[in-house]
Amino acid sequence: MKIMELIFILTYECNFRCTYCDIDKRDESISQKLLQDSIVFLEKNNFPIKKVKFFWGEPLLKKDYIKYIIANFPKSYNPDFYITSNSTLIEDQFIAFIEDNNVKLTFSLDGDIETTSVNRLLQNWKNLSQEIIKNSEKYSNLIRVNQVITSKNAKDFFKNFLFIYNLWVTRFNFLPEYYAEWSKEGLGNLKRWFHEIKRFYNEGNRFELINLENYSKVAFFNLGIIIDTDWKIYGTNLILSWIFEKYKKDLVIGDIHNWLNYDIHDKEFNLHYQSKINRFINKEYSPVILKSVKYVDLILNDFCYKFHN
Repeated sequence: MKIMELIFILTYECNFRCTYCDIDKRDESISQKLLQDSIVFLEKNNFPIKKVKFFWGEPLLKKDYIKYIIANFPKSYNPDFYITSNSTLIEDQFIAFIEDNNVKLTFSLDGDIETTSVNRLLQNWKNLSQEIIKNSEKYSNLIRVNQVITSKNAKDFFKNFLFIYNLWVTRFNFLPEYYAEWSKEGLGNLKRWFHEIKRFYNEGNRFELINLENYSKVAFFNLGIIIDTDWKIYGTNLILSWIFEKYKKDLVIGDIHNWLNYDIHDKEFNLHYQSKINRFINKEYSPVILKSVKYVDLILNDFCYKFHN
């Protein structure tokens, strides 16, 4: 039976507005009743779930919900729990909860204060960026970091990697911006600095590469069981993007009050579902952007392969 992951969409709210994030941010969150019913739904079924993720929006706006899910998750599953956060709502009490429950916590940090700030559209962006940097250093022994690389900041990719590394961070998920147009120069810089990071590692400077944990058959977007705020279950988190929200009715695979509409282990269903996702992606993005996705994915996959071999 194929191992899968479960994603809880706790909220569409976020205290940041980042230019490379296309989630439709709005005042909409999961309800306590939905959380309780979700646990019942999982207890009644036996999915091969080994990863449970909380991200999109800012999950730490709903810390109590995270605690509730982890405390009440059916023991028969025994999954790993993952949180991705901008870190500005973190505090020592929640960190203690993270440690006690062995939760894998990821902060989003692009690099130095200027690089981190440029993609965050807030009045107090420098103060918030400094807070992310401070938290990343303070909790460096516990966290992973998503380092986002864009076509524009790729020229400083290695410099920003060193900046984060010198905060004592040793677990990296390198995240080139997907579904955006990359210049030839940007792609060249991405490839060049990945090569330099591999050389840096070979010289004895140790860190962990987390990227391979996040492999997906659809570039960037995750497949699995996604429990949304509308009680529906989807097979992809593609539905979080405002670009694809209009396709939600076509991507729903059930709801938590009933059995899934499809056998998610059926090979034919999976091929049909992935084909549907790819059709929507090809419809909504230009050939130029899709070409960028292809090149970015090739460069990242080549780096991951060489890093582990």
